[in-house]
Amino acid sequence: MDARLTDVLFADRLELSFRPVDAPISEPRAKLGGQPVWLDTPAWPVSRMLGTPMCFVGQFPIPGSGGRIAYLFITDDPDAPTFEPEAGENALLVQPDGHLPEFLAVTGAATGPSLWRRGANWDDHVPVELQVDIAELGEAEERALEAEIAAQEAEIAGLDLEIPDTDVLTPRSYVGGKPCFWQPNIVLAPPWRFFFQLDGAEGWDDDPYALNFGGGTGYAYLSQDGNEGRFYWDCV
Repeated sequence: MDARLTDVLFADRLELSFRPVDAPISEPRAKLGGQPVWLDTPAWPVSRMLGTPMCFVGQFPIPGSGGRIAYLFITDDPDAPTFEPEAGENALLVQPDGHLPEFLAVTGAATGPSLWRRGANWDDHVPVELQVDIAELGEAEERALEAEIAAQEAEIAGLDLEIPDTDVLTPRSYVGGKPCFWQPNIVLAPPWRFFFQLDGAEGWDDDPYALNFGGGTGYAYLSQDGNEGRFYWDCV
């Protein structure tokens, strides 16, 4: 992830895109899949439901934190309540010097199951490692996204604000700014601060990865001090 990300403090919205790497990323920079580049003692989360290691989804440098990283893990099972922020089926861990939530159990394993996409057959699981690129949104995309978010905020306030018709395809994976929800009544309230959102995918055709968010999007938040994270997803 380029230097601009470390210069903002959750203010500027930057679109995330992903592409395969030629060699494993071993530096503490943003990526999806592969294995985590730990900045502290490894702490691999375990599924509360299954008792097995969660799947490592990716690592994300935290803006303005002096080099800290948030590591995202999710239980790779369609029956696990991964959509809940504190069910023990997903984890957003901060290193170094992060706080481990009480609802999470971890092991000292440094490596484990990782993000994948489908292979030649639907049931094939092919591990992936992806470079994370960022880019500023175009003016039309930014306007369309802000209009959608304004309508959501109006709905939360009990008002009705119609979203203008547009042919612009708004991004669902980005860092900073305000989140764009599928169901605006499902919101992680302050003091949690929105960090990034990551679109789900089936891992088929042109999808770079498989993440079962019910056809929706996942949302990452950090505590005010940046020491602890939460993650959840929702869909239509």
